[in-house]
Amino acid sequence: MQAKATRSPKAINIIEAGLKEGLTENRGDELADNLLDLYNYMTRRLLHANLNNDVAAVEEVEGLLRNIADAWKEVVQPNLIQDAV
Repeated sequence: MQAKATRSPKAINIIEAGLKEGLTENRGDELADNLLDLYNYMTRRLLHANLNNDVAAVEEVEGLLRNIADAWKEVVQPNLIQDAV
């Protein structure tokens, strides 16, 4: 748990300063609003994990972040290939 606990503040910072900041231009857009809700949820789960030494909450957020990263890869990769042609 110690390793996961020390990563939680870094993950919170990535969510708050990175992912959420990227949504500021698209506020009001349904996708952006849904992502904002998800990012807020993930931050709350990580705060809960820190306060309660809850490994499952950290693992849940790790899974959600992995899903988001995979989705971005699926969106970006075809565009990179198309732009190269």
